[in-house]
Amino acid sequence: MGGPLKQRWSTPYRGQPYFVSEFGGIWWNPEDEHRDSWGYGERPKNIEEFYERFEKLCTILLQNPLMFGYCYTQLTDIDQEQNGIYTYRRDIKFDMQRIRRVKNQIAAIEKPGD
Repeated sequence: MGGPLKQRWSTPYRGQPYFVSEFGGIWWNPEDEHRDSWGYGERPKNIEEFYERFEKLCTILLQNPLMFGYCYTQLTDIDQEQNGIYTYRRDIKFDMQRIRRVKNQIAAIEKPGD
């Protein structure tokens, strides 16, 4: 097996829709027992800052007409990451109606063409 591989392992981008496999993960757990835990970005100063950041992150992806899907990270807290929608014990951390309202926006890819 000599020399570099000459095979292409990636498909050239030609405007096809795409999927974001991980985004979000905003740290929020004011009762954090795991002081060494983390999430992406700076910790929000309050719950309203969390909701604002969550809405902006989701909306920017949903408004992109080439985005066909995404996976928010993460559903539940784990030992080292306190950035879930639910706690480690699966208790609700947020006003789920607010979360649902953001997530239920009609995605640009679902809207009829101009």
